[in-house]
Amino acid sequence: MTDHKFDNSMIVSASREEVPCPGSCQGMRYTVQAGDTLYFIARRFNVTVQQIRDANPQIVNPNLIFLGQVICIPTILQPDSQLKVLTLRFLTETGQQLPIVDGAVQLTDRVIVRATFNRPVSRAFFFLEPTGTDTCEFARLIGIDCPSAVTGVAEILWQVPPGTLGRVYVVACINNICTKSDEVLVILNV
Repeated sequence: MTDHKFDNSMIVSASREEVPCPGSCQGMRYTVQAGDTLYFIARRFNVTVQQIRDANPQIVNPNLIFLGQVICIPTILQPDSQLKVLTLRFLTETGQQLPIVDGAVQLTDRVIVRATFNRPVSRAFFFLEPTGTDTCEFARLIGIDCPSAVTGVAEILWQVPPGTLGRVYVVACINNICTKSDEVLVILNV
């Protein structure tokens, strides 16, 4: 977003009668909080300041919003609105990518498992499906994350059991729409 010129907008206290309200709203209504600017509100909801202004013709001066003012946050459909997992990465506790040998991520005792998505998600579930010779293997939940709605990133700190060998994947959901990542082969040689 290139709306940085609105970083310094002011919030002013006013009585309810003085605060203009939006008419109809094709999205959600939001009440301005202390410390808000149109720029920060736009970033929080993944829209632009101009999109908020277009949905709120009662905002005459984008640098002046009112504490307690109700504004409309428009619903903006992305060109590709299907939920997708963009990346599934395995990092050290200091954020370094773990090495891959013979197609398998070489795990350490404690690993950050980070998934990124093309849209904000409401929940992310991380699973390990063990490998072996059994005919019926079950995936085991290794962590749940509820990421920030703005960033579309989920991560867990996984305490990896000794002898782990399997495939890790993430299932992410927005309300009742879910998607699954590709499986990543992992191993902990201990």
